Amino acid sequence: MNARGLGRKAAALAAALVTTVLVTTALGGPVAAATSSGAPAPQGQEPRMLAERLTFSPNGDGVRDRLAVRFRLPVATTVQIRVEAGDDEITPFTVALGRRPAGRHTWTWNGRTPQGRLVPHGSYRIGVVTPQGRDDAFASVDLEFDAYLGVRDRYGAKKDAVAKVYPRSVEVRDRLVLDAGGWSDGMKRAVLTFRDADGKVALRRTIRFRPKWFTELVWEGRDARGVPLRPGRYFATLSGTDGLGNRGATKPLKLWVSQDSLVWREESRTMPAQEAWSPACFGSSWPECGLFLPQGEVTPSVRFPGGLTHRADPDPDIVGAAESSYFVAVPEAVRGLDAVRVAFAGEPTNPGETDRGHLAVHYPRTDATVVSSSSTAQTTWDEDPVYGDGQAWDPRDRRLPPTAWWVFWTEGDDAFDVATFTLDLRYLAVEKKK
Repeated sequence: MNARGLGRKAAALAAALVTTVLVTTALGGPVAAATSSGAPAPQGQEPRMLAERLTFSPNGDGVRDRLAVRFRLPVATTVQIRVEAGDDEITPFTVALGRRPAGRHTWTWNGRTPQGRLVPHGSYRIGVVTPQGRDDAFASVDLEFDAYLGVRDRYGAKKDAVAKVYPRSVEVRDRLVLDAGGWSDGMKRAVLTFRDADGKVALRRTIRFRPKWFTELVWEGRDARGVPLRPGRYFATLSGTDGLGNRGATKPLKLWVSQDSLVWREESRTMPAQEAWSPACFGSSWPECGLFLPQGEVTPSVRFPGGLTHRADPDPDIVGAAESSYFVAVPEAVRGLDAVRVAFAGEPTNPGETDRGHLAVHYPRTDATVVSSSSTAQTTWDEDPVYGDGQAWDPRDRRLPPTAWWVFWTEGDDAFDVATFTLDLRYLAVEKKK
């Protein structure tokens, strides 16, 4: 064989070695092509999804029942669509679209598998796959009526505690504020229904949603004529159709109509400083809280039984104030604390000095009115107490009932002994029966 023949034979062998190999996965057939030489596809020829987040509701009601998956191809190529569930509720499947020209394309999904089964409610990854590469988008199949109904202010009550309303009050027209809303966009109207323990409708209202997640509603425990309902247990539900066409209702919200009345109560409590003294981070479980505490010294007073001595540290390199925080729970304030006022009495730790103590009842302190004295001083009424409405529990804050809070401190090289605090409170409470 001459040299020219050997060259043709070698060229044919080389061509055979770089034939295209079809790569097949166990879950959906061919998804990519490669050459035996491992040569990568040219840069810039990968497909691109034209949207990253997609939502539809294939429930057959004609409202957003189908999902248009749009993608762009830089070059003409064979295309497949790969659908995978995030929670493994379905077996991933592949849809072959054949060869498509360069440009924009749309694949429409009806929310079903190739076998015709409707996929479950959940999140899915949709990939457009070509021999040149793959790009993904994420789709939400929404088949559930996703709305919310709850009590806005629980005043530190446990999450499962039944909220009460007091429609027989004379001094105030009591009410509960409810939050109604949903996560599905486009919900414009719903029906709010209150039923008694026997299932009888006590009140029904059609509500229109504002252009935000939650709409504020008021429940006074009265019928449509404004007459107080019978005392006892009631249930509230929110029903309707969301923006994706899903119909349903929220889980019944338990409520209670009380036979009692609310009255205004004002009281004054005088206590030794140590009685209400609490750890600086008592109202928070944030680990960072302890990193920013003043470095002054607070110790039991030797001059006043139950009092506290505050010695500031004048070191300019640290936060040297001597600071103490105080919490007094007022669980009988069923609608939170309307106003709080605090006074202190004491003397400089060193007799004859003019050292002063400082007191504030609002946070942050920069927004508070601070009172200072070498003997006694009283704050003005704070009508927005920091913990006045209590505090619901979450992973970073402890649950608190309505609580009065204040802070006392000294600065510079001052030392001051505070003997007592006088706490004035104003709040609504259940009227005591005679």
